[in-house]
Amino acid sequence: MWLYTIPVAIALPLFIGVFVAVSLLIVILLRRWVPRTGDPLDDWDRVLRYVMAAYGVLYGVTLALIAAASYENFRGVEEIVLAETTSVAVLYRDASGLPEPTSSELQSLLVAYTDHVIDVDWALQAAGELPSHTVKQVTELQEVLFAFEPADDSEANLHGATIAAFNQFIADRGARVGVTGRELSPILWVVLYSGAFINAVLIGLVGVSRLSIHLIMAGLVAAYVGMVIFAIASFDHVYTGEVSIDTTYFEQLRDTLFAPPR
Repeated sequence: MWLYTIPVAIALPLFIGVFVAVSLLIVILLRRWVPRTGDPLDDWDRVLRYVMAAYGVLYGVTLALIAAASYENFRGVEEIVLAETTSVAVLYRDASGLPEPTSSELQSLLVAYTDHVIDVDWALQAAGELPSHTVKQVTELQEVLFAFEPADDSEANLHGATIAAFNQFIADRGARVGVTGRELSPILWVVLYSGAFINAVLIGLVGVSRLSIHLIMAGLVAAYVGMVIFAIASFDHVYTGEVSIDTTYFEQLRDTLFAPPR
C-alpha cells in the first residue's frame, strides 16, 4: 500500500486531503436536497439531530476502540521484540560460563543470529513474509547446546540454566515471527470507511444557509476522522512503514553486549 512507502509528512496530508475532498463534494451534492425554509425545516432538524447524536456516539466509540486496539497491538509487539533481545542477552551471558569450545561456539552463533535478524529478517517481515533462514541458525544453537556434556554438578546446573534460557529464547522468537503479517480484519476497514462516508453524508444533510460555513464544518470533521484512520492504518502493520517497530533493540544488543571490550 502506498501509505507505507512514503514519509508520514507526505502521506498524512494526502490521506487527510482525500477525506476532506470527498466530504466537501458530498456537501455540495446534497445541499440541493436540504430544506432551508418553511415548516418542514423543524421536522428535518429534529430528526437529523437525533440521528446525528446517536450515530456520533456509535461511530465515535467504534473509532476510538479500534484506534486504541491498534495502538495496544503495536505496543504489545514492541514488548515482544524487547523480550526476544532480552532472551538473547541472557542466553549469551549464560553461555559465557560454559567451558570452551562450547562457550565461544554458542556466543558466535548468537552474534550471527542477531546480525541476520537485523540485516535480513526485518526486511522480510516488513514485506509481510515469514523469516525462515534463522530457523537453521536456531537449530545450530540447539545442536551445540545439547551436545555439551557437563563434567560436574556445577557445569550441569549451568547447562540446565542455559537450556532454560534457550527455551525462553525460542518462545520469544516465535512470538516475534508469529505477528508478521498481523493486521485488522477487512470487515473492520469496511466499518471504518463506510462509517466515515455516512458521517460525511449526515453533515451534508445539515441545513446551513451559508455554503462556506457548511464546507468548513464538514472539512474539519473529515480532517479529524481521516487523521484517526491514518493513525490506525499506520499502527496496523507493525513492521512496515515509517511508523513501525525497527531493529533498535537488536542493534543496541549488538553494540553493547556483543561489542569487544575496550
